[in-house]
Amino acid sequence: MKQASSPLWPTLLGAAALLTLSGVLHAAPSELQWKNHNQSLVSEHIIPRYQHLADSSAALASSTAQLCQQPDQAHLDAAQQAFHHTMDDWQSVQHIQFGPIENLMRNFSMQFWPDKKNLIGKQLNILLEQQNPDTLETAALYKASIGVKGLPALERLLFTGQLDELDNNSYRCQLTHTIAAYIAENSAATVSEWQQEYSASVLQAGSEESYYDDHQEAAVSMMKSLVEPVEAIRDQKILRPLADAEKVRPRRSESWRSERSVRNIQLNIVSLQNLYSGNENSVDLLLRQQGAAAQADKISALFNELVTQMKNVSGPFTTSLYQPETVVQLQQISAALKQLDQELNAAMQTLDIQLGFNSRDGD
Repeated sequence: MKQASSPLWPTLLGAAALLTLSGVLHAAPSELQWKNHNQSLVSEHIIPRYQHLADSSAALASSTAQLCQQPDQAHLDAAQQAFHHTMDDWQSVQHIQFGPIENLMRNFSMQFWPDKKNLIGKQLNILLEQQNPDTLETAALYKASIGVKGLPALERLLFTGQLDELDNNSYRCQLTHTIAAYIAENSAATVSEWQQEYSASVLQAGSEESYYDDHQEAAVSMMKSLVEPVEAIRDQKILRPLADAEKVRPRRSESWRSERSVRNIQLNIVSLQNLYSGNENSVDLLLRQQGAAAQADKISALFNELVTQMKNVSGPFTTSLYQPETVVQLQQISAALKQLDQELNAAMQTLDIQLGFNSRDGD
């Protein structure tokens, strides 16, 4: 006589419980968790960084005005230093590619790069040749090519050429100030729009006043700002100038004229690390709350490894890329970034986030 088969559901429930305890199954974060997460990133990460950019770019505009009034080496040095402060702050918020920075294509106007067809050089040379005084109004730059109104164009004007080209309030010097003033104007508008409108839209997700249907949808933009830049840093800022070990191309690197290619990458990675774990309701905390502590630990370790590796990279790339040890270091960093990209994408699955279209595809 056959024995009656025991019900299967207790076995399944027990297996599910074991899986949950072992961290294999994870419940998606709640709407409240996403709301708290988004609020932390807006108030602790995004707005302060845009405020720093607005402050430093305003100082840059002032410094270039003083340079035109007194075009000596001391004022040029001061303007170059102000450029570095502004670029530091831009690199520290460059990963935020949604919200007010998209208005009027401010993100591309701030930094059109990589410039594969030398659009900046061509357009800038036209302006310098024509010397049309109408182009010295910031209003004119809103209609100008994106190649002549951002940090890369300003870098060319401040870090190439001769000091005497800035004498007598020259067109070149006035254009330098106009571009700096345009950058400051757009930086101020970006932080103002975050403070006055966009932050409320994020925090009130699900309401009629918001661009977002719920807090998880708002979080997708935040998560893209964490995940997508990793691939961009690897492909554009490291592999593109690295090319291959036999023939490196330093002039493909970002900001090579101002000799800050290494610093840009350092700031990018530290900023992403802060976005991941440096806020009160961080991604790192969300993963741990969902029972994925091992996953969180692995990502944290990769960030720490990358920060340490980048500190050991010598600059500028215009000379250090020709050194075999630098090539090896960058290849190792590239591999670590690829691993970090994979781990962060896996973390999105744990958090039930669908990133969708990669806004950086085709770059």
